[in-house]
Amino acid sequence: MRESFLNRSIFQSRTAIVLASVFLLVASSFSFADEPSGIGTPEDWKEKLFASDARITLKEPQLDAVVLLAPEAVLKYKAPEERGWDAAYSPASAKEGKNECSLPTPVRFSWEWSDDVDGQFTLQLSTERNFLDCIEIECGRETACEATNLDIGTTYFWRVKIKTPNADPNDQTLTTTFSPTSCFSTAPDPPRWFNVLGVSNFRDFGGWKAANGKRVKKGMIYRGTEMDGHFGLSEDGKRFMLDELGIRSDFDLRGPGEWGNVPDYSSPLGENVRWINFRIGAYDSIFTDEQKVLYRDIFKTLTDESVYPTYVHCWGGADRTGTLIMMIKAILGVSDNDLCADYEMTTFSTIGERYIHADYFEKLTKGLENFGGKDAPLSVKFENYLKSIGVTEEELDKIRELLLEDAEE
Repeated sequence: MRESFLNRSIFQSRTAIVLASVFLLVASSFSFADEPSGIGTPEDWKEKLFASDARITLKEPQLDAVVLLAPEAVLKYKAPEERGWDAAYSPASAKEGKNECSLPTPVRFSWEWSDDVDGQFTLQLSTERNFLDCIEIECGRETACEATNLDIGTTYFWRVKIKTPNADPNDQTLTTTFSPTSCFSTAPDPPRWFNVLGVSNFRDFGGWKAANGKRVKKGMIYRGTEMDGHFGLSEDGKRFMLDELGIRSDFDLRGPGEWGNVPDYSSPLGENVRWINFRIGAYDSIFTDEQKVLYRDIFKTLTDESVYPTYVHCWGGADRTGTLIMMIKAILGVSDNDLCADYEMTTFSTIGERYIHADYFEKLTKGLENFGGKDAPLSVKFENYLKSIGVTEEELDKIRELLLEDAEE
């Protein structure tokens, strides 16, 4: 399967009715003789804005802008360290009474067209200066559009392709020109959120800083709500998860009653996606004998490279998913602050508030004191817990090998 240039991103035109209308991946088929070859410094290409149509002026994003993608409520949220681990703070206060606040902020593109002749505009967006691989968003006569589900910490190049009537009235072909090229970057702060019709609480597991100069890889584990039952993944959403994210396995943490107790149940993503079912519990239930066996088997499964990319979910992607995701990130060396912040961010979905000072969460952290003491970081406690239930050092190392990468300076 061929991945899109945007680390499997999706774009949304302002005039689009459904997300599918902008899931268009194209390999550029235009002549780029007058355009930068990708060789040279950024300063070179900015100064040598190749021969372009002077009738168009790019407005936003401005050149070299840093664009925030996080949902508005997430930007208002205070992580545990920032609030001094204050038990009186409510993560839900950042939602300001709204329900669904987990959708990423789209990037708005706009330009001015100074000719009386109507132009047909197409936004081209790429992570490469030469646009040899790019996404196109048809904008019609509109001089603005939006792109959503962009990757965090990424530099994007963009321009507008313009088609106008030929000056010769007897020639019915259209003349194609291009605007100058501009670029912007997206803020690097994790997590990367997704707007996928039919599910909520959808975000990338990766992007978080880990121990020893490492970072959790993006594009390996995604988390969110169930795709059927109380939710209903749309066909467009299914195509996005398969074609853009490249999901290979459905890591389902629900029990039979939640997926219909169907004998031949398979993933809503289709028969080509491996359905992996572990009927786990959350929080302090991990200390029961039954759950120890299940968590032991989960971590053995996570050593299998063929599992990835995987979509991990329970019903709401909050409690069972939240417990497992925290456990995996802990053994990767993510800090207590980031582990707890990521857990609380479920609050911004439609699922309801999740809070580290709630009784159910404190029962988990209290139980973990038996695996390292009160003051040890969660990374130490969770690792000791996993080793106590039979997860080997070799298995933990393999998971780290698969899910960690060197952090960029």
